[in-house]
Formats: sequence, C-alpha cells, structure tokens
Amino acid sequence: MVETINPVVHGGRARWSLAVALHALGAAASAALFGAGLGAVGVALGAPFGDAGTVLFILLATIYAIGELAGRRLPVPQLRRQVPDWWRAFFPGPVAAFLYGFGLGVGFLTYVGHGTLVALSVLAIVSGRPVAGALMIAPFGLARGLSIVRAGDVRTAEDGRLLVDSLAGSPVVGRAAANAGALLVLAVSGIVAAEWPKTLDWSEAAGAAVTVIFAWSSASKLVGRRRWERTLRAHMLSDRLERVARKGVPAAEALVAVLALLGYGRTAAVWAAVLLTVFSAHLARARVLGRKSVPCGCFGGRRSQDVRLALLRNAGLASAALVVTMVPNAPRWAWPGFPAPSEILPMVLAWMGLALAVWTAWRAATWLGRAVQA
Repeated sequence: MVETINPVVHGGRARWSLAVALHALGAAASAALFGAGLGAVGVALGAPFGDAGTVLFILLATIYAIGELAGRRLPVPQLRRQVPDWWRAFFPGPVAAFLYGFGLGVGFLTYVGHGTLVALSVLAIVSGRPVAGALMIAPFGLARGLSIVRAGDVRTAEDGRLLVDSLAGSPVVGRAAANAGALLVLAVSGIVAAEWPKTLDWSEAAGAAVTVIFAWSSASKLVGRRRWERTLRAHMLSDRLERVARKGVPAAEALVAVLALLGYGRTAAVWAAVLLTVFSAHLARARVLGRKSVPCGCFGGRRSQDVRLALLRNAGLASAALVVTMVPNAPRWAWPGFPAPSEILPMVLAWMGLALAVWTAWRAATWLGRAVQA
C-alpha cells in the first residue's frame, strides 16, 4: 500500500492525509464487521462455551506465542492475495483508498504473517457476543490501515520503492517478539478474566506446559533430523560432543515427557531444570564469546534466535518447572502381579494375538512398499 497511498500518488500531503484517514476507516470498518460476524457465528454454535471456550483460547494464544518465540511459523489461514489493482484506475483516489482498507481489514482474505489474529478470532467466536467481537477485531483493522503513515516521507517514486524494500527487509525477530508479547498478554488476560486463580491447580498447569514443550522439542528434532544436525554443526561443538548431542538431546527431552506421563511429575521437573541449566550455560558461553544470536533448533525452527531471548525463555520454563517440584510424585502405573491360574491361558492368547497382529502389519507394509516400487 505504501506505493499506492503516498503523497506522490495523491498529489500532496493534504489529499494523502485524507486518503490515509479513509484507508484506516475502511480497514477498521471491515474488521469490526468481521468481528461481529464471528460473534454471531458463536451465537449460532451455542456460545459462550464457559470454561471450555476460555481454555481453547488460552491454549491457542500460548501455542502461537511459543511458536513466535521459537521462530517456528505455525499455520495461519490466509488467501495470500493482493487487493485488486484495478480499483486504483477505476475509482477516484479517496474511494480507492477506502476500498483498499476495507479489503485489508479482514486479514485472512489477504496475507497474515502471525497468529495473533487467529487467537482474537477464536476469542470473538467463543464470546458469543457480536458487539464484543467487533470491538476485539476492529483494532487490528485500524492498526493495519494506519500502517501506511510510514509513507509520509515519500517524495518520489524511487522513495516509494526504497521504502518497500526497506519494509521487506526489516528483521523478523522484532515482529515475532511483538506478536509473542501480545499473545502472551491475551493468554494471561484470559486467565485473569476466568478467575482461574480460584479454581486452577497451577502445579498441574505448569506441569502440562513443561511436558508439552519438551515433548514438542524432542519430536521436532526426531522428525526433522537433518535440520537438527545442521543446527548442531552451526553451534561449533567438538566432534565428540556433537555426536552425543545429536541423539542425546532429543532423548533427554523426551524423558521429561515420559516421566511426567508416568506420574513422576516432580522427577520430570527436576530433570527439565537440569536440562535448562545446561542449555542456558551453553547460551551464556556463546554470549561471552560475542555471539548475539544462535541457531536454536529447539522446536524445529530454522532461523537464528537472539541469545537474550532464548535465555529469557529458558528462565520462564525453569520457573514453571520449579512450581512442579513442589508437588509429590503420583505414579499412574503399577507393575502387574502374577496372574491367577485361570488368567494364564487368556493372557497367552492375548499376547499371541498381539504378536500376530504386529507381524501381519509388518508384512503388509513390506508388500505394499514392494508394490509401490514395482
């Protein structure tokens, strides 16, 4: 939009200011209508959904916030289309500016780079109130519409092209951190609004967060093994330490989730704290050596991450682990006793059936693979 709505195209700052106002108005109006529509959808679905809707919103906002901090681009619904260029030629400048804003206000119809709008949209739906939905989404449209004030210093067409190149090359880390902060604020606000401090067992919530995060981190390394190996090489470890870390780090992270699922929450939290201490010591060493960013690879991300941000994230996880250490272990599994005589035959038959099912699945997969290759 900075190449379309700037003082050069609109013939002066006065007409450009009018175009900016109309553009922002159009974006805010369509965003508000979209939010009201989401609230109406919630009403049709039976919203508000009580604690279930609140939990869904908080989890979604937290997941997207973690993705932003980890440098992991999570799926965001979007059409990836520009607004029609012919509007500029067919309509007068002020009308085209308003229409462009109106088209951009519903972010999912164009390009959306972050998940903040997704979380807000879900909140509008679960609220079940069209007016509240309009008030939630309207600021997004207004902010998007006012973003073209960056074009205020454009004096020539070349200035417009340089501004576009500058915006395209702006660092992603800053935008990701800003969106992560907004998402975390939304999540915390949801918790406060639901008055969870009266009903929520914070140790269980912290334990669930630590479990999910470490399981995710381990799974991303196992699934993206080659990416994880490239990340390790970028850390410039010794050959021996790199070989150990290649398989040892995912296994150590998976152990946190396994222990937690077995009911050894305190043990899992202590082990998580140990891992976070080791990871943080390595980050601090990199900082001392003058490295401002490192290729994290913690959650399958490809980009480097600011060392200070990574240390802050580890401190937050360590705080959550500290909360879990205050809860005693409560094993969910116990070793079975020796079966009674009447149970031996059914047990043997069950194990034989399980073995036969595994063998059948293995042979079927082998035959299918050969058929595909043929």
